[in-house]
Amino acid sequence: MNHLFTGTPDARQSSERNEVTSRFRPRYRALSDEEKALHDAIKSKAAELEELIEAVKPGRYRSLGITALEESIMWAIKELTS
Repeated sequence: MNHLFTGTPDARQSSERNEVTSRFRPRYRALSDEEKALHDAIKSKAAELEELIEAVKPGRYRSLGITALEESIMWAIKELTS
């Protein structure tokens, strides 16, 4: 999986690893190489799990499972990048 961000940070990402973050994060702090690798691993495993869940017959519970997966990944990544 490729990193989404490569190159020089734009206005949304700070070049500082100690960037103070707010609840709504107008700017993101720079991630270390280890954090980028963990970010990519989490997203990769989530995609694998999504593919398995999609093999289940369509229905409300499958949809709820995908939504719960999306939410759990969102919170994990939010913690990683905070």
